[in-house]
Amino acid sequence: MVKQFSIFLENKPGRLSSVIDLFERNQIRVLAMGIAEAGNYGIVRCILDAPEKAAEVLRDANTAVNLVEVVIIDMKDLHNAVKVLGEKGINVDYAYTMDMGRIVIKVDDEPKAKKVLSESGIRTY
Repeated sequence: MVKQFSIFLENKPGRLSSVIDLFERNQIRVLAMGIAEAGNYGIVRCILDAPEKAAEVLRDANTAVNLVEVVIIDMKDLHNAVKVLGEKGINVDYAYTMDMGRIVIKVDDEPKAKKVLSESGIRTY
């Protein structure tokens, strides 16, 4: 089970830097990150190497954050994965890439997605 952080930040210079600095000061590594702009605010979606510690650090910093479960697959499996998910009625809400040739996928039914992907021979992380 992989937890994704959705961090809500004002869309202004320096806000992203302050969050990344917070992670660095607390020895939390960013493994994947995507940013979506929403007017005056942005949503920073990220996978972190120490999710429990990160949740505590963000709460202590009074930062608005939401945690969701996501599926990670190898990029080489993307075509087959989205085909299987679509055939099984599982919606892909959004996706973004990470290192090591992998992609983070947010779906509307994470347990079912992991099951059907596994049954189709697609490795999930």
